[in-house]
Amino acid sequence: MKIKSLILALVLASCAPTIKDFNKYQKQFISQTEFMPTTENLEGKAPKVVVFEFDEANIESAKQADLGNTIAKSVEVILSKNRLAEIVDRKSAVKLQKEVQLAEMNKTGAYKGPRIADYAISGGIANADFASKYSSGTTFINPKDRQVITIPPKYTYTSNVSGNIKIFELPSLQVVETIEMKGKNVRSENVQNDGGITFGGIKIGGTDVTGVQRDDGMVRKAGEDAIDEASIDLQNFFAKKGYILEKRSLDKKSIFKINIGSTDGIKHGDKFEVIGQFEVENPISGKSEIERRIISSGQVSQIIDPKNCWIVLENKDQDSLVRIGDMVKIKYSKSAFKSVLKIAKNVTQ
Repeated sequence: MKIKSLILALVLASCAPTIKDFNKYQKQFISQTEFMPTTENLEGKAPKVVVFEFDEANIESAKQADLGNTIAKSVEVILSKNRLAEIVDRKSAVKLQKEVQLAEMNKTGAYKGPRIADYAISGGIANADFASKYSSGTTFINPKDRQVITIPPKYTYTSNVSGNIKIFELPSLQVVETIEMKGKNVRSENVQNDGGITFGGIKIGGTDVTGVQRDDGMVRKAGEDAIDEASIDLQNFFAKKGYILEKRSLDKKSIFKINIGSTDGIKHGDKFEVIGQFEVENPISGKSEIERRIISSGQVSQIIDPKNCWIVLENKDQDSLVRIGDMVKIKYSKSAFKSVLKIAKNVTQ
C-alpha cells in the first residue's frame, strides 16, 4: 500500500505545474476588482466548527457500535487534517446542540447564546446493518498435475451505513449544505471445523464453527468509509479561499501570487477556481446585484511559503481576466486511483 501511495504521489507531482526561472518573471500591472476583500477576508482565518454526535435513530447496530460518535470524530479528523476548520469541543456547546435539534424539528429558529462557532455540523444515520453469508467449500482435482485442491467453506461479512450530514450556519441555524453519506465494509474468513474432515463440499464428522453474529468494529469502519466518501463535499464546502495579490510574466507565460500558503495546508498541485464579482442589473427589478462568476481555473505551483503561493492558470488566454482582489478557492476532487483500490478490495473479499 505504501508503494502504491508513493506511485500516486509521483504521478500527481508530475502533472502539477512547475515554475522555472522564477527570478526572471517581471511584475505586471493589473486592474483591481471593484469588490476588494476586507482585512478580515485577507486574514483567512479558518472558521470555528462544532461537530455533534450523529443521531443513531434507535438503530440497534448503530447504538451498539457507538456509531454516532465515530462518525462525528471522522468528520473532525477530515476538517482538522486539511486545516479547514478550528474544531470546537462539543462539550462546551450543549446549549447550541439543543437549539440545533429544535431548529431541525421546527425547521426554523436562531441561536441566541454566546458565539462559540461559525458553523455546526450534525446529521442522522438512516441505516446501519451487519450481515453474514455462508459459502460452501469444494474439493477438485487439478487436471494438469492431478493434485487435490480444497477450497474451504467461508463466511463473508458485510456492513452498510448510510445517512446525511447537515451543515448549519450560525447564528441563523439555517441548513446551508446537506451531504449524503454512504459506506461499506466487507471481510471474509474461512470456516473452521471442530474435528471431522471435508471433501468435495461434503462434511464428515465434526461440528461447524458458526459465523460471527455481531461485529461493532465493522459497523464503525463502514461509518468511517461513509464519511470518507463524503469527504470531498465537506472539503469543498470549507475549502480555503485566497485572493489575487500580484501578477508576473515571462515570455507570454503568467503566474499569480495569492495570500494562502503552507500553513493553510496548500500543496503543490492543488486545484483551484478564480472567482470574480461583478455588478449586474436585475432584468426584472432593474436593481443592481452582485454576481459571482468562475473566470478561470488552474493549479498551485511548487513555489509555496507559509503565507503565500504562486499559481498557474490552465488557459493562458484567461490571464487578462484576472484582477487583484479576485477570490481563489481551492477545489478538491475524488482520487480515481483511490476509488479503484476500494472497488478492488471489496471485489476480492
